[in-house]
Amino acid sequence: MEPNKTDYTFDALDEKAAAMGRDSLGYLVSLVDSPSHKISDILPAKQILSWLYGIEEQAPSGGALKEREQSFYSRFFAKGFQPQTPCMLVKLWSPIAAMLEREFKPLVLNRDTSKPHHRVATGIWEPLALSNSPQIETAKTTEELFWAIMAAVSARASNQKMWISIIAQPGWVYESAISSLPNWSAQEVAASGRVLWKRTPQG
Repeated sequence: MEPNKTDYTFDALDEKAAAMGRDSLGYLVSLVDSPSHKISDILPAKQILSWLYGIEEQAPSGGALKEREQSFYSRFFAKGFQPQTPCMLVKLWSPIAAMLEREFKPLVLNRDTSKPHHRVATGIWEPLALSNSPQIETAKTTEELFWAIMAAVSARASNQKMWISIIAQPGWVYESAISSLPNWSAQEVAASGRVLWKRTPQG
């Protein structure tokens, strides 16, 4: 049964957002070594997204971040999970709903149904065939930045024969995410494995 895109919109993932004045969602794009990787389960997806958001702001270097990540991930699975972005922030938008809108069908897709708000969604896709996507450096909106990221990560996934994981969850504050990451050189960003080192188009 194909997933219903309306189940993965921002409002569907946080039914109380409008009433509570919440408007932001965090997401993470990663590479995985299997289309059935355990990151598609709700518990590790939720724990990893929340943990990464905090630890990324404290990491002294790209290499140190990767070491801490591997230790934390081992609580849930042995290997095969490589974040390609920091935890990204968008407003009133869901990258997973956007993927479904453009008919990029997931190999697996799950969402938390235990509560009406701050629901985690997690899925795995094959590398995407994208044309005329914006570049990460020139993307001006959160949506443009997401598709630029997907183009860059899809190229890596194809080269490495891997798949793409996306985790999304409402519950962060967009404004506080701007310029919240440490100021790293290009070498440090490369050491972390990321294709960019900012949470929003603004920085």
